[in-house]
Amino acid sequence: MYLVALAVLSIYVSVTDFLYRKIQNYALYVLLFLQCFISPLDIQIMSFLLMLGGGLILYKLIWIGAGDIKYAVILSLTIPFDDLLLAYILTAFSGGILAVTYLMTKKLIRENARYQEGIPYGIAISIGFYLVILTQSTPHI
Repeated sequence: MYLVALAVLSIYVSVTDFLYRKIQNYALYVLLFLQCFISPLDIQIMSFLLMLGGGLILYKLIWIGAGDIKYAVILSLTIPFDDLLLAYILTAFSGGILAVTYLMTKKLIRENARYQEGIPYGIAISIGFYLVILTQSTPHI
């Protein structure tokens, strides 16, 4: 049940980030509840604090949006410190594929009246962190 609910929320966050370049706070509240109370995995405070500190620095440097940081921080609650690097790598890899796709289709997207600047990195965060949570929680299911 946990993985299905997490997948549905991740898809919702990815779609809203793609369409509006905004991650809704109410979706993050539901995700926080899911991570803290429904997850079969232990809460990882060290990963949470590391993501929060690093995220605040990245946000201050204007490298990533606040919604993306909040999303990654909440997802990191159930990822052990040892697996956090894998989550970073998978997120960066999927973000690179997303960026290349956007560069290749930039002209087509600009012709659309709803074109918005920036890359919806919530999609990459969803893929990278969900894959780590999936592989980590599979023995518990």
